[in-house]
Amino acid sequence: MGAIFFLATLGGIAFYVQNQSIPEDRDELRKPATLLPDVIEDNAPPPLAWRDRLDLGAIELTPVLEAGAEPSAPAAAGAENGGALQIDPAKARYVQNLADGHRLLYTLDPVMQQSAETIFRNREVPYAAAVVLDLRDNSVLAFAGHSSMDPQVDPLEILTTAWAPAASTFKLVTAASLLENGAATTDTKVCFHGGLQGITDDLLKDDAALDTRCETLSTAIAQSYNVVLAKLALAHLDQRKLEETASSLMFSQEIPFEFALEPSPAHIPGDANSRAKVAAGFWHVDLSPVHGAVLASILARGGVYQPPHIIAQVLGPDGSDLTPALPEESRALAQGVADGVGEMMVGTTRSGTARESFRDPQGVEFIPGVAVAGKTGSLTGKREPILNYNWFIGYAPADRPEIAFAIILANPSNWKIKAHYAARRLIQIYFERREAIADARAARLSEDKLVLPARDPETGALIASAPKSDAAKPDAPEPEEPAEALPPVPGPLPSL
Repeated sequence: MGAIFFLATLGGIAFYVQNQSIPEDRDELRKPATLLPDVIEDNAPPPLAWRDRLDLGAIELTPVLEAGAEPSAPAAAGAENGGALQIDPAKARYVQNLADGHRLLYTLDPVMQQSAETIFRNREVPYAAAVVLDLRDNSVLAFAGHSSMDPQVDPLEILTTAWAPAASTFKLVTAASLLENGAATTDTKVCFHGGLQGITDDLLKDDAALDTRCETLSTAIAQSYNVVLAKLALAHLDQRKLEETASSLMFSQEIPFEFALEPSPAHIPGDANSRAKVAAGFWHVDLSPVHGAVLASILARGGVYQPPHIIAQVLGPDGSDLTPALPEESRALAQGVADGVGEMMVGTTRSGTARESFRDPQGVEFIPGVAVAGKTGSLTGKREPILNYNWFIGYAPADRPEIAFAIILANPSNWKIKAHYAARRLIQIYFERREAIADARAARLSEDKLVLPARDPETGALIASAPKSDAAKPDAPEPEEPAEALPPVPGPLPSL
């Protein structure tokens, strides 16, 4: 009952964030998240012996051993005596052992997973979710859902349902549509006034006497200027164009994943003024945390879409490898469009709405040498319980992307942190663990342990590596060679 109350309440708040009144003959209201079982039934993936038994509550930390190593005798003795095993999460992976003998290796990095959970718990966030993807193949590094307001809410629901309004993250879709349709460039200027908290029809009308401020599309993304995006959409994007771009970026579309995902609904109005407000991030669009990370990954990968996955390996009861093939890639946006949107997103952390989490007052970077592309989003509900939905989605490093992420917090008025702070902490932790994460990808299950391939005796490098994704479709770009010099690893991290 707690989960149903959570989803119904937040779904209602998301719709009523601006107290809008939408004629029934013009806009179909989103399905409430409580209808998710129907979505699961209709869109269920092909049945596999293990898929319907995935359980984040049943995963166990399992040490990653060097080639030829065996579990230590003290550890084995501790297990026999019922003692708790002390396993270092920095040198482990998550494994789920099924009763029928299947062994499932998860892609999650235990340190990043536990860090996200700790951030949410220590900062007393009522509802929160963090999803971090490894852009090599969109494997999931962190998948943390949190609920302290209602402990009965399943964290999985917070991760996989579109329970929060997309808010200003939808500006990325609008920007992509403007670039894709040749309607604007990053330097296109719009003169405006007002609109910092909301948009009225009067603000959409050009008024030379009042429109004394002029900003580029790039600055509007960085600073989240509502009227700039709304005016550009009003002038250049009809319903079909905006719908097509939203669909390309997986709104109102099924995203294949081991856990069933609710599609993120995007209802683009036929009325021009209403559509302009949607384009600026108001009304009609909700977003799931997983989809938020996927959206960021499309932009980070030059417009190439690949569904995420959270299972790295499946070992059958007889020891056979039953690991599914990696999800296929396809092109969602032209590379120039994705790169253009990404360039604008860098301004968000350099001088825009997320600057405070990435630079100190003197402009010194908190993550030296690592540029971050991101987009904030924030809307406050009008009904009880009054919550502010706070998003930050993006990728890092901006010039050589390695991870994409989405963070959503639902805070009361006395909030403790913003989503971009939580994102920065996870980015820092990733760069501290980057080499360890890369090495751990090669670990493989056997019947009784988790082992890395052998290492080259001279260089120490792993001789074998994790399987790579299937060849990309013809229109998807070939992956670039690794950079010769990676950005420096940040210094000591502050406490969570």
